[in-house]
Amino acid sequence: MEQQKNISDAQMKVMDIIWRKEAMVTVPEMVSLLKEEGEEWAYQTVATFLKRLEDKKILGSTKIGNRLSYFPLITRAEYKKREAHGFVNRKFGGSLMDFLAAFSGGSTADDKEIKELKEWLSKLDDD
Repeated sequence: MEQQKNISDAQMKVMDIIWRKEAMVTVPEMVSLLKEEGEEWAYQTVATFLKRLEDKKILGSTKIGNRLSYFPLITRAEYKKREAHGFVNRKFGGSLMDFLAAFSGGSTADDKEIKELKEWLSKLDDD
C-alpha cells in the first residue's frame, strides 16, 4: 500500500469541504465555502493549502479558463483506509491485534462490541 502523507487538521477541513461538495473547487470558491462555515482564511492561505494537498497527491488540478480548479484524487473512504493502515503500520508494527489490545486498554469488550467485531471479521473472511 502506498505511503500516506499526513495532512494537518486544517488541510483535513479543506478536504472535508471538497468531499462534501463533490465538485471541483477554485481558490475563491474555497475561501467562500470556508467563510460559510465561520472560517476567515486569506486567499493565499487557501491557495497554499490546496497546492500542498496536490503535492501530496490527495488533490489534482486542471486549468479552466484562467483559474485552477481542484478535485479529489481519492475518496474520503480511501483516505480513511490509508490513514488507518498507516497508523497501525507506524505505531503497532502492522499488528492489528497489538492495536486492538492497546485500544481496549486491557479492558474487556462488552457483548455488543464482541458481536460487531465477529461480524466484521466474518466479512473479511468472505472477501
